[in-house]
Amino acid sequence: MFKRTNVARSIACGALLAVSGGVFAGDMYYGGNLAFIDYSEPGLDASVTALYGRIGTNWNENFSGELRVGFGIGDDTVDILGEDVDIELNNFFGAYIKGGAQVNEVFYPYAIVGFTRGEAEASVLGFSVTESETDVSFGLGADFNVSESLTLNLEYMNYFDKDSAELSGFSLGFTSAF
Repeated sequence: MFKRTNVARSIACGALLAVSGGVFAGDMYYGGNLAFIDYSEPGLDASVTALYGRIGTNWNENFSGELRVGFGIGDDTVDILGEDVDIELNNFFGAYIKGGAQVNEVFYPYAIVGFTRGEAEASVLGFSVTESETDVSFGLGADFNVSESLTLNLEYMNYFDKDSAELSGFSLGFTSAF
């Protein structure tokens, strides 16, 4: 556990330093995504919807660093022992490194790895429990260039996988150059 936490912190710090150093490099982008996220653990499966914004910088044609901040916009209600429990994603943020290759003028597949911290809430019978967790995140995605300054995006991300709980899902979005 201790070793995994240090790896996660190292990746996050490296991504933050790289992105902040690249702020002045001039090859920056911003964007937004709509994410469809599944949360599962033994005895509980929920699906939530989230919006997140992202800002990043391309270091070269194959690697970039990115920061993301998001919040839940769609909650889920699940039945646990005959009671309706409301599940919601309050917020999340993360730092990531992307590596990919331009296959042709339109298609850019990539792999992404980084660090995500998120906060979720469960409510039942007027009582609420809020939990925050962090973990190493990884995924695969593809950018589709629509024009010189607009790119559409499809991505699958495993945000969290710890102690029999998993948070993962697909997102659709866009990026645009500054």
